[in-house]
Amino acid sequence: MADRNISQDFARQIGNALTNNPHPQYSRGDSSEVLPNIKSQMARLGLNVGHSESDVFDRDFELAVRQFQQIRGILCDGVMGSETFSELERARYQLGDRVLRYDPVRVLTGDDVLRLQRTLAGLGFYPGRMDAEYSALTEGAVKELQMSLGTKVDGVAGPQTLRGLDAIDRKQDTGNLFALEERARVAASGTSLAGRTFVIEAATTVVDFETLPMTAEQAETERRLTTDIATRLAGRLEVVGAGAIILSGDAVEVNKADQLGASAVITVTADINKSRDANGIATFYFGHETHSDINSPTGARLAELIQSELAARTGMKDCRSHARTWSSLKRLRTPKVHVVAGYLTNVVDLDNLEDSNVRDAIADGIAAGLQRLYVREDSDPETGTLSLDEIKAYN
Repeated sequence: MADRNISQDFARQIGNALTNNPHPQYSRGDSSEVLPNIKSQMARLGLNVGHSESDVFDRDFELAVRQFQQIRGILCDGVMGSETFSELERARYQLGDRVLRYDPVRVLTGDDVLRLQRTLAGLGFYPGRMDAEYSALTEGAVKELQMSLGTKVDGVAGPQTLRGLDAIDRKQDTGNLFALEERARVAASGTSLAGRTFVIEAATTVVDFETLPMTAEQAETERRLTTDIATRLAGRLEVVGAGAIILSGDAVEVNKADQLGASAVITVTADINKSRDANGIATFYFGHETHSDINSPTGARLAELIQSELAARTGMKDCRSHARTWSSLKRLRTPKVHVVAGYLTNVVDLDNLEDSNVRDAIADGIAAGLQRLYVREDSDPETGTLSLDEIKAYN
């Protein structure tokens, strides 16, 4: 096993912790018998955890956790929560450390699976999203590889299959098939929004970011404001002939958009921060800042379009669009954009969000971004200028 591998003891203790508490959380000042093994695993990943044998969650370890979260593209809050535990578990293995096979009951996940998917995609075998899950789609790609290699076709990525994979030398690869297919679907679907279905999620912070310390009052404010934005957006989409389904908070269904064959998912939330100076509007899509080959091209393009429209129409600080591997973004095949409409902890942002004109501007901006996604780039209108009447003209 590679040096990066997590110890059996660590796996056992983490398993016990998750069994006793499905959503364990450790933050600065906490102590636990599990922490020394967590620190040892993170140290193997090259992170400076301070005193690795200490069972105290101190400042040095908090900085290490934040660095790990930043590297992995998840919420960077310095808290060891369920998503951080999941990412640490995925970091256990490198390709070749274990035999990979499809298990529909307990799907294998990990960096080794992600590496396998990237390699298979580059060779033209894997057409799916880079989600680090050994799903039926990944198994199918391995079977295609095995047929090409002339080896036993069982969908199991073991030593023989991986040796064959390593030996393949193609001078030209096809690129990321999932990305190519996403682009092709958009290009072939026409310019009209009419007939498309869009899923609009609101107030999902309490579900997507369980470690974010949002108070009940803040959660209610987020629900009220973002649901109103979602309702305004849905109205605009319905006027041009598109279908719009609004899901809010705990009512959000993970695979609803995939089941409906939706064109895109738009999530609208608000953020909080310890610093009252933190402000601005931002968008997020599935991907990684330094590993762009896993990015959703449609999600990235749509996030950029919506971000530019919102910055132009609201006058709020432009915090740009960002690639993230949040579980809320990667669990769908449907392109998804997460819009953070401002900070509830900032007086100016909150005043803006309480202004119905600003909420109208946000709804207009998202609608304009959706329409621009389907317009040929040589006919793309100037940012901030596309009106609802002009959107109707495309439909």
